[in-house]
Amino acid sequence: MQGRFPTLLRIARATYGRILTSNGKVSLKNECGADLKNGPYLYLLNHVGILDPVMVSAVVPRHIRWVAGAYLFKNKFLHKVIGEWCTAIPKQQGRSDISMVKNIQKALREGDSVGLFPEGTRTWDGEMMPISYKPLAKLLRYFKTPVLFVHLEGGFAHQPRWADCKRRGKVTVNVKHMLSAEQIASMELDALQDTIRDYIRFSNDEWKQTVNYSYVSDRRAEGAQRLLYMCPKCRAVDTIRTSGNRITCSACNTAAVLNDMDDLTSIDVPFTRLSEWHNWEASEISGLGSLPPERGVLFQRGDANNEGELETLSKDITVRIEDDILKVECKQPLGKPDCYDLPLSKVTSLILNAKQTMELFCEDVLYRIRLLPEASSLKYHEYYLGFQKKHQEETE
Repeated sequence: MQGRFPTLLRIARATYGRILTSNGKVSLKNECGADLKNGPYLYLLNHVGILDPVMVSAVVPRHIRWVAGAYLFKNKFLHKVIGEWCTAIPKQQGRSDISMVKNIQKALREGDSVGLFPEGTRTWDGEMMPISYKPLAKLLRYFKTPVLFVHLEGGFAHQPRWADCKRRGKVTVNVKHMLSAEQIASMELDALQDTIRDYIRFSNDEWKQTVNYSYVSDRRAEGAQRLLYMCPKCRAVDTIRTSGNRITCSACNTAAVLNDMDDLTSIDVPFTRLSEWHNWEASEISGLGSLPPERGVLFQRGDANNEGELETLSKDITVRIEDDILKVECKQPLGKPDCYDLPLSKVTSLILNAKQTMELFCEDVLYRIRLLPEASSLKYHEYYLGFQKKHQEETE
């Protein structure tokens, strides 16, 4: 029956979901007054963590079919759990995915609500990732179904994507606004884009100024080297170290403290917010022309259609960027190591998954690269984005 929770999710709601809600860790705020027992709805949310669907499903009374990264479905166990038991819809990140659109449309027509994160990936610094609003507006017109805009307030503060540890604090699932199917159909495309932008937008930096921001941890900075990969003083890469609430550069001893408001205090670092530091390094990284070598623990290859299991090429690799070429060296027990050169000019997408893992398409071949847990995969993604921008400007 449409809208009813599958058996596995009913069990999860009665156990883990009840734990989340009974102690107030996760709560629902229906600011727009939508009838959440009705539907179907298309839920649009900001994306902060891998447990976002779990937290929302724990407080919303109607089953939501979540759109999830296609890479999750390559694992046989996860495919069974999230695909068959939880009825999730796969989405190939970083590429156009017509099958996803058709599956969402089919689910909505059958009476199921669908949850979609337009950013396509989790935020690194609490600010929204880039969204293509025009294609999203066209999708809403195509689906012809009511849309709910939801903010996950406190999700990033509770556990940033880069963090080693969760903080003690609450998460609120806030249903901010609803657009009816009739409203969507009557709006000009530009006006619909503006409405989506206004209501989906969420900034942790701005939100924390309006609430009693209480997310407690004595290890709140640990893991921040995954976000802050470049020193603002000496411009060295991969020299940031974290311990407790302190962030330091091993090359020049620059130091900062991440305080209880998740702001930076320092006499060396010219930023007071993590997002400011991150924006600066993202604008600088591709200008370096190279990235130093570092170890990785997995290198896999798949087919162009992203079907079937990936072939494992090596579990002991060295990764670097040199002359705008991503170079992967596979260590071999005996003999000469295998080397793979992946020119960024031939890479059509590079996205980041869990466990410091990159997935990229180079000449229609899918590659997966996993670094050490403490490494920063983010710098490769942002180097690639900078390369793309520079290449586009040179060809215009």
